Amino acid sequence: MTRKFLAAAVVLFAVLMAVVAFMGWRAKNEIELVVTDQFNGQQLLLAEKIAADIDEHFEFLKTSLRSLSEVWRGMPADPGCPVDAISPFFQMLKHWKVLAMGLARGMDGPPEWFDANGELPGDAGLDTKAALAFALDPARAGAVYVGRIVTPQAGPFAGRRLVLMAAGVSSNTDPHTMTGVILLVLDAMAVAREYAHGVRSGESGYAWVVDDQGYFLDHYEEVFLGQHSIEARRERNPELDWSRIEWLLRERILQGQKGTDWYVSGWHRGVISEMRKLAAFCPAFPSGDDDRGNIWGVCLAAPESEVQGLIGRLVIREWLVVVLFEAVVFFGFVVAMWFSLRFSRMLGAEVERKKAELVKAQEKLIRSERFAAIGQAAAHLSHEIKNPLMLMSGFARQVRKTLAEDDKNVEKLKIVEEEARRLETMLNEVRDFSRPVPPRIELGDIGVTVEETVRMMTEVLKTRGVKVAFEAGRGIPLVPHDAGRLRQVLINLMKNAAEAMPEGGEVRVSTDFADGYALVTVSDNGPGIPPDVASRMFEPFCTTKESGTGLGLAVCQRIIEDHKGEIGYVTSPGKGTRFTIRLPV
Repeated sequence: MTRKFLAAAVVLFAVLMAVVAFMGWRAKNEIELVVTDQFNGQQLLLAEKIAADIDEHFEFLKTSLRSLSEVWRGMPADPGCPVDAISPFFQMLKHWKVLAMGLARGMDGPPEWFDANGELPGDAGLDTKAALAFALDPARAGAVYVGRIVTPQAGPFAGRRLVLMAAGVSSNTDPHTMTGVILLVLDAMAVAREYAHGVRSGESGYAWVVDDQGYFLDHYEEVFLGQHSIEARRERNPELDWSRIEWLLRERILQGQKGTDWYVSGWHRGVISEMRKLAAFCPAFPSGDDDRGNIWGVCLAAPESEVQGLIGRLVIREWLVVVLFEAVVFFGFVVAMWFSLRFSRMLGAEVERKKAELVKAQEKLIRSERFAAIGQAAAHLSHEIKNPLMLMSGFARQVRKTLAEDDKNVEKLKIVEEEARRLETMLNEVRDFSRPVPPRIELGDIGVTVEETVRMMTEVLKTRGVKVAFEAGRGIPLVPHDAGRLRQVLINLMKNAAEAMPEGGEVRVSTDFADGYALVTVSDNGPGIPPDVASRMFEPFCTTKESGTGLGLAVCQRIIEDHKGEIGYVTSPGKGTRFTIRLPV
């Protein structure tokens, strides 16, 4: 039953662990989704912030151009040098990534360009036709032109990615007549770098910005600046499949969408390896509603492994909790099993003890029945044999007295008398054993009882060459006992010890007190009890003597049990035997 219960408990515990592990796996997947969404959400917020800053940058420059147009409009009709009037504005605007300013009085002549060092020669390598046409259109009075990114091949800005901005100046007398145009040359890469460079998502994620043609305006790696975002990647690692990022750029980022996605890359902050990156993107519109196709794509990218690492730490903590929980459950299971098995063992021991008590009680009952039968037989024998024995003994004595002392029949008659007396003694022992007299138990000093018995037996045993030693214990409380019956037990034990040593020896008697019991021991240094006899020591009529009845130890056991005590022995071949009596105090 215990094995079945243990097996069932182990199976149940294994099932519980499997369920917890499955729930942990499910929780890990859910955590991955939640953390990935949160991380992408964080990246998207950063992308939106960068895009909003870029849009605000252009809105500020638009406002500045409108203000400049009002300043020029309020100047005299034929100023000597309008540059002197608006040049202070350039000192402010150059901090907003403006490289140069231009003034045009119409479509006929080239604009006049100047920067912080003064007037620039020629047309500065810029095509201004579209800007002038927009700004000189009376229908667009008050509007600001923001062009798409251009890269001059010559002039002071050759090879740089620029944005041309323009605002028309209307006449003081006729608002529908445009008298000139103010132009700004803006460093597009500087604007993107101002708001995107150094922005970090997570531990290692970074931002990159592309224009409407897919060219990098800003990137963590300087070598990519000004290059096409797909071609630069292919050039660095032509073996990698870049179709995912190409689709993402073409179909989503440069279409002005906002959202999150992923793509495959071959490196990240110096780590060269094919990896999957999480991306969050948002568009910036430098032209505003005037040209919705003029899109700058802002993207935040970070390796998926970084998020997995964050999730891994969360999962580790989760599994630590799971392991701790299962350890507590397992410990509780072990403790419960230990207590269960301990209780089972205790219960088994108690059952065995009760069983032993029942066996002992049964033995006592059987012995009592035997004693009752012996008593009936003893009464019958005493009635049928005792009187003839007395007559035989009396007649033999009378006949012996009539004979001379040297008559050969005298010795024979003496043998008849002794045997008759021996039979009569045996009948008396059987009668006393089968019909015992209840002990008269009184509270008394057991040490005195034992010492008196030892003193009396010392002289008796001395004639057999047996020495008697007595050791009295201290602190023994008064013990309820029948002194006469206890003396009978001690005399029987000491006589048996002496008879076991026909060549002489030593009998030691001692008293002690332990665990609420008074202890009396009788030991000898004789040959010990043979194993075949030791198991039947207290059975009636068990004896090794030729003339013994075998009732002595049985009587001793019965007397001690009447005192609610116990009697036992320890024997060792060649070293002697020790009997111990335990009487409750």
